[in-house]
Amino acid sequence: MSAIEQLLANDQSCRLPTPPAIAIRILEEVCKEEPSFTRLSELITSDPALTSRVLRIANSSMYAPLNRIDSLEKALARMGISAITNIALSFILVNNFHGQESGEFNFTYFWKRAITAAVSANLIAKKICRGNDDIFITALLQDIGILVAYTCLEDYRSIFSPEQRRRHTLKLVEQEEFGFAHSQLGAEILTRWGLPDSISQPIRFHHQTDQAPEAFNCPAQVINLADKLSAIFHGRPVPEKLKTFRSILHSRYQLDDTTINQLIEDISEQSVQILSFFDIPAGKIKTAAQILQEANEELSRLNMTTSQLMTQYQLEKDAALKDSQDLTKANAELSRLAFEDSLTGLYNLRYFHDFFDRELQRSSRYNTVFSLLMFDVDNFKQVNDTYGHQAGDQVLKAIADTAKETLRNTDLVVRYGGEEFAALLPETDLTLASEIAERLRRNIADQVTPWKGADITISIGVSHYCPQEAKLTKNQIIAIADAGLYRSKKGGKNQVSLPL
Repeated sequence: MSAIEQLLANDQSCRLPTPPAIAIRILEEVCKEEPSFTRLSELITSDPALTSRVLRIANSSMYAPLNRIDSLEKALARMGISAITNIALSFILVNNFHGQESGEFNFTYFWKRAITAAVSANLIAKKICRGNDDIFITALLQDIGILVAYTCLEDYRSIFSPEQRRRHTLKLVEQEEFGFAHSQLGAEILTRWGLPDSISQPIRFHHQTDQAPEAFNCPAQVINLADKLSAIFHGRPVPEKLKTFRSILHSRYQLDDTTINQLIEDISEQSVQILSFFDIPAGKIKTAAQILQEANEELSRLNMTTSQLMTQYQLEKDAALKDSQDLTKANAELSRLAFEDSLTGLYNLRYFHDFFDRELQRSSRYNTVFSLLMFDVDNFKQVNDTYGHQAGDQVLKAIADTAKETLRNTDLVVRYGGEEFAALLPETDLTLASEIAERLRRNIADQVTPWKGADITISIGVSHYCPQEAKLTKNQIIAIADAGLYRSKKGGKNQVSLPL
């Protein structure tokens, strides 16, 4: 039996901390074969403060959504179950695992370092491998083994004495005194709590990345680098750590100095913001400029004084900031134009297909259902021919507005083309979809203003996808709804047709 197994088996010598009840319920729901948006939303929204924090981070610069996310249901639909539940668990665990501050161990400093590492990992992963929904919480909990050991093992606390820390590294003392490293203990604890291997295994190997299995190698590398950078932001002057950090990004991942400097700047700014969401003061967290100032070896290599470097850095930063702001503004406008229908303000056909592909993948993976409505304006050519194209444009705008008011926050309504629209309804079975379609048909007939006696109505076709019943393709699902729309037209218009 290993040292960790002996420790965890001996309840009398070590009272292991457990996650709070809400975290356990969230983990149980996520681990189900069919996790539900509705149940996860109910769990998280049962704590208003937690809901507020989740939405703040979802709208932060870390995720930078195109449009503001104002509800948890919308956050789950836009960002996915993994991203939102990991954000919620991060807040719950940080809030729950605090202790009495002491001379040798400062819980606030521990979490400050951990959150900075999490922000760093989220940004670094996008540069050197591929960002994923688990990397933030993985980096956040990379040293949870220290917290667990300090909390439940009396002898472990001596590790943090100044004498011990001066003589040996933390990892060496742990192996000599207890027979395991905190990374191994942390991974085992998280596994017992029910967190997936994608979180626990990179933590197990983040101090021994060369031993990590291929599937976990890149995340382990990322949190190892994030840990180094977090130490730089919060520790004493550490030119060697910065040099190591730069060297790895240069040689292994071919990042240039400009990219690395911008990465450090982004981490500094985002860390201050995200720390505030956790109600942890940023305190004396260093800026990117201060870190560069402390890099004496690089200053000497560049043969520049600190003052000269700072002046040049500030000038370059100001110029880069202006360029970045102009580019961000231009990109935001291009994104809006790329995905928005200019007449109705709805999403366009391009965005519809992107969203449809993601929903189809999610449905197949989690065995959830969704429905599709295809609808268009009855007698629209007559409106255009009789009253002009401006009148037709007004009709399309009114229908778009009524559709947005009728459908739910998690539903997506788009202008499909011409006078035709589509609405994709996540986690909606055929019975509920038919009720929503009927309500939409009725609201448009009642609320859209007639044009000089010409009533405005729509015809609707409905299709439904359930992976347990039939593995349909996107084109087949659209074709079923389109056929229903044709039957509604042929049957007299202003009606809803379900699949045959």
